[in-house]
Parts: sequence; C-alpha cells; structure tokens
Amino acid sequence: MVVAMAVAASYFFLTDSPRAPRATFSLLSGRTLSTGQLRGKVYLVDFWATSCATCIAEMPQMIQTYERFRGKDFDFIAVAMSYDPANYVADYSRTRHLPFQVALDGSGQVARAFYDVRMTPTTFL
Repeated sequence: MVVAMAVAASYFFLTDSPRAPRATFSLLSGRTLSTGQLRGKVYLVDFWATSCATCIAEMPQMIQTYERFRGKDFDFIAVAMSYDPANYVADYSRTRHLPFQVALDGSGQVARAFYDVRMTPTTFL
C-alpha cells in the first residue's frame, strides 16, 4: 500500500500537469491580468454570479482561503459570469469588502477559455 502511494505521488509530482488556459481577466479595478502574468504562481479562479445562492453562501470560505494563503505566491480571481450585471458585481464586491481580485466576463470569453464554464460555482486551482 505504501509503495503504491509513493508511486502515485511521484507520478503526480514528476509529470507535467496541464497548464492553465490562456485568458485575460478584466478586473473591476480597470486593469487587466492574464494567465501568462500569473505563470509560476498558484492561483485560484472562481466562476461565480451574484444570482447564484451557492456562490454567495460559499463566499465567506473563499475569503478565508484567500486570507490564509495571501502573501504566499497565491492569487485569487473571482470571475463574474457574462450574465451578471457589472453594477451588481461591483456593488456586491464593495459592500462585502471582497479582498481578492474580481473580474467581469461580459463577453463570456474567459468562461469559454476555461473549458466552457456554464455553471456556477466552478473553481479551478
């Protein structure tokens, strides 16, 4: 059993893992951020919507995760789905004091790049 676990662990850590898709995030701050700029970092991309009850319910845990790993070469991007009105996203982010970067995906291009995300919440690490 121990040998099998060691073989599995070595396979996981010694093989190339899939790379994140190429995408550019349009942040609420007005800046853009690409997956290329994040290369070499651990980052979490969370697709969510203000109309998604599960997304809203899990947001406190997302904040805790961000706070736990903040400053450890970890980044967090919460991507609002294309159907989510920008003013709702901005208002939610401001009133809930979201500490991480929030992106708007008005065209749906980022969701398509990340394996055609259609349901929320969907999270990639």
